[in-house]
Amino acid sequence: MTSSPSGPDVLAVGSYTAATGGRGAGVTLLPRDPRTGRLGRPGLVEGCSSPSFLAAGAPGTGLVHAAHELDEGRVSTRRFDGRAWELRGESPSGGASPCHLTLAGEFLLAANYGGGVGVLDLDGGAVRELRQTLRGEGSGPDPDRQDASHPHSTRLLGDDAFAVLDLGTDEVRVHALDAAGASREPVQVLDLAPGTGPRHAVVDGDRFHVVGELDVTVTSFALRAGRLADPVVTPALAGPGPAEGRVHPSEIARAPWGLVVAHRGADVLTLLDLVDGVPRPVRDVAIGARNPRHVLVLGHHLYVAAQDSDLVVHLTLGEDLSVVDRSAVEVGSPTCVLPL
Repeated sequence: MTSSPSGPDVLAVGSYTAATGGRGAGVTLLPRDPRTGRLGRPGLVEGCSSPSFLAAGAPGTGLVHAAHELDEGRVSTRRFDGRAWELRGESPSGGASPCHLTLAGEFLLAANYGGGVGVLDLDGGAVRELRQTLRGEGSGPDPDRQDASHPHSTRLLGDDAFAVLDLGTDEVRVHALDAAGASREPVQVLDLAPGTGPRHAVVDGDRFHVVGELDVTVTSFALRAGRLADPVVTPALAGPGPAEGRVHPSEIARAPWGLVVAHRGADVLTLLDLVDGVPRPVRDVAIGARNPRHVLVLGHHLYVAAQDSDLVVHLTLGEDLSVVDRSAVEVGSPTCVLPL
C-alpha cells in the first residue's frame, strides 16, 4: 500500500452492524485521492460484529485493532496486506460495550462503556489476552447517562501514564503504566463539573483537552510530567446550537489551526483555535448529514462518520477555514474513520 505527502490512500471505516441494530457490514475500506482528498467507492469489506472503534497498531506492522461494541465485549486485531484481511488475535475486552482503544506500548487499553477499562497484552503487536481490568465507582447528576461508571475513552499522558475519561462519574482518572501493566488505583483523580460527561480527549504539546458530551464544553489542563493541573473550561460550540433538542459532542481532534469538535444534535463541526493553549471556538461548520460520531483530520481535509445518514462525509477547508469542497460516500452506520 502506497502513501503520499498529502496523506494515506486508503481509509478504514468501522460501523455498527446488525448485531447492535446497525446497518453496517463491518470494516469498510475507502480509497482516497491524496491530491484532492476525495473518497472513491467502497472497496473490500471485512465482515465482523459492530467494530465501532478502530485503532492502528504499532507503526510498520500494518495491524488494525477493533473494539466490538457488544454486550460481551471483544477486541480483535487484523492485518490488511493490500488484498485481504487476516485475523491475528482476539480477546475479551474486560467489560460490556467497548467503545475506544488506545495503543500503549506493549498493551492495548479498552474503555468499556458498560464499566471497566481492560488492559490487554499484545503478542507480535496483536491482541493476545486480558491482563487486568480497572474499575471506577460513582455516578453523576444525569440519571440517563450517569447512573454508574461509564469509561468512554483513554489517552496516553506520556510513556508511563494514561488518563481514563469516565462519562458516568465526571472524572478523569490517571493511572501509572509500566512493564507490569497499569496501577490498580489511580495516581490522580480530577473531578470535572457535575454533568460534564467527559468523553474523548487529545494531547497537544503540554496541554490536555477534554470534550464534555453532556455540557458541551472543552476542559483544558496543563500537562506536566504525566499529571494534569489548572483546568480551564470553554464552550465547545461557536454558536447557540439548535433551537430544539440537545447537543452531544462526540470526537475532539487536533488540526493545523487548533482543534475540531464534532457535535451530534447540531450536526456541525466546531473549529477552535488555541490562545495560550486554551481553545476558542471560531466557527461551526454544517456537515449536511446526521449524527457525526467521529471526525478524522488530515491537514485541511475532514472525514466525518455520519452514523444516522449512512455517510462518510469529506470536507475540504480553505486557508480561511471555509468549506471549498464537499462530497460523501455511502457506508452503513459508520462510527469511526482510520487512515491506513
